[in-house]
Amino acid sequence: MTAEVIANLIVLSSSFIAFLYGTFSILIKKMPLYLKMVVLAMACMVISRGYILLQYLVKGEEPDVFHVGMLGLMGCFLFLFSANYGMIDGLVDDGSIEFLKIRVLSWIAPAVTVGAFVLLCSFDNIDSKLVTYSVVMFFVALASRYHFKHLIFPDVEYGVVRAIRGYNAVALLLCVSTTILVLSDLNGFTYVYFGAGITMGIECIILIPLLKKEAIKWTKA
Repeated sequence: MTAEVIANLIVLSSSFIAFLYGTFSILIKKMPLYLKMVVLAMACMVISRGYILLQYLVKGEEPDVFHVGMLGLMGCFLFLFSANYGMIDGLVDDGSIEFLKIRVLSWIAPAVTVGAFVLLCSFDNIDSKLVTYSVVMFFVALASRYHFKHLIFPDVEYGVVRAIRGYNAVALLLCVSTTILVLSDLNGFTYVYFGAGITMGIECIILIPLLKKEAIKWTKA
């Protein structure tokens, strides 16, 4: 069993446990739509790592072309981005000049994400895998911006940002770990890939319980 297979198995298991936990939490007790969208993000991660794991087991390697695993990874971070941008950001940021500095600072996260991807990738031989990963990193960068923004943005009125800062910190780390995983895959760094997979697994498995705990505080606030 290769390091890549073990890494993807860890992420698959962790995200599947997170998805099941989140699903049962939603069914048993009414939870905010925000949590439901993050549960769907974990479902996309399950699809992503499950497909790649099957490819390793059947063919011995991940395909170099666009595939369902890539689509699942895009979906994961699209849901994370949509949850923050569509449901939370309007509650905390009214677009006033007072918080312009924080809005500008929030672009540090996507700038670092995209910068690391550009600097550490070899563009000598551009193939479909690199192009597809570039699209994946676009969604990772979008998600990272709002996770970072909601970490540094002050609570003005509703107390929402303060309540879910722990979740946003872990989700931001998931963006970092995914970036490292993508870069190590493109550059053939097996042990870095393995370490990133372990880290992603840890982050996935604590993401939903942490958000559930914080969301309860938010709804009771």
